[in-house]
Amino acid sequence: MAANDDTTIIALSEAISFSSKARVNKELLTASMAEVRMNCYEPGQITPMHMHPDEEEVMIVIEGNGELLFKEHDNLPIKQGDLIHLPSDQYHAIRAADDSQMVLVYFMKPGYNSLRPDQPIEDPTLTKARRTVADTPRPAYLSMSKMNHVIARIC
Repeated sequence: MAANDDTTIIALSEAISFSSKARVNKELLTASMAEVRMNCYEPGQITPMHMHPDEEEVMIVIEGNGELLFKEHDNLPIKQGDLIHLPSDQYHAIRAADDSQMVLVYFMKPGYNSLRPDQPIEDPTLTKARRTVADTPRPAYLSMSKMNHVIARIC
């Protein structure tokens, strides 16, 4: 990591680390508008089913492939270069393919909340989580080639 008074640069390739026991989750940086974390998966490893009741999540698959698993929707394959937007209040899990390590970087609001399906909702600020997940929109999913096309059209 390099930094001066105003700028921080993180070499993602140097931050990547794997464990045979479980996926590695590490904080890369926290800014006033976003917390940036990295998940590194060995083949078949998973982030368990969870949701963020009040926060959207944006992910970029840096390496490998896998799938997004949903409680109320069909699963979606993900691969290197994909940019994914998950709306708040939607249960999801992330699994690396059986034949591939996978690395993804995700962006959340600082201090975000995560809830597992079996976790009781006791905090009145989390009442949004009581909504039916089927009422939430499907995640936005753009491959890098589609993203490049969108960017080219804008420019």
